Amino acid sequence: MTIKEALVLGDVQNRHENLWLLEKITGLTSTQLRLENEYFTLSPEAVRQYLDMLEQRRRHVPLQYILEDWDFMGLPMKCRPGVLIPRNDTEVLASEAIDFLHRLLDNEAHPRVLDLCTGSGCIGVALAYFCSSAYITMTDINPDALKLSQENATLNGVNDRITFVQANLFEGINDSFSCITANPPYIPTAEIASLPEEVKKEPILALDGGIDGLRFYRNIISESMKHLQPGGGIFLEIGNTQKEAVEELLYNHGFKNVKTIKDIENRDRVVRALI
Repeated sequence: MTIKEALVLGDVQNRHENLWLLEKITGLTSTQLRLENEYFTLSPEAVRQYLDMLEQRRRHVPLQYILEDWDFMGLPMKCRPGVLIPRNDTEVLASEAIDFLHRLLDNEAHPRVLDLCTGSGCIGVALAYFCSSAYITMTDINPDALKLSQENATLNGVNDRITFVQANLFEGINDSFSCITANPPYIPTAEIASLPEEVKKEPILALDGGIDGLRFYRNIISESMKHLQPGGGIFLEIGNTQKEAVEELLYNHGFKNVKTIKDIENRDRVVRALI
């Protein structure tokens, strides 16, 4: 089977995905695959791997789990079943928090960050990478997620400035921080069943935000004041209908300068607030 023949297999809407799968199998770049598509012949083992990947996609296994990696803020991140996939939407939160940390550097040489519900570690790793004087504490209740976050920190050369804690939110955390970040579960329980099949392949633990989707925000916001230093900031990813509710929670707990930032699709995506 040539590359040209392989590219036309599977769902016609996913030709670009086929290229990514073939990159993974062959080690060639997409440009090389396009140039060699009529001449490069896949080995029998490569054909078997490719057909297996296409079958996984037909069964709605997320592409990121098949490829086993994905980019976040231009950084490589390993992906595995059982851990939430890094998404471009979450880059909005990371970018806002990085800007905030850079502004702190005039008065604070080594800002400290607490990243709750860290998952793959994409947020905390990006903050450590792009703010090279920051120290990050990452927490997650899922040991598989915490292990993956450690791998991603090592992959990006920032593990020496990150502390990993298996915990339910602030459990066991006694320190104070310049910044708190979180992409918590925020999908209302009743909506889980209607999610796209691919999303339902991700861990429910990382998706289900309780009856109204706000359970984790209530816990995070009510505890954050105890762990934020004066002038500190909190950055929370939200669902696109949760702006008013999360803003109200922040105001009610004494936060100020509350602001919601939209993503590239003009959807409410991140709420940030200061103390």
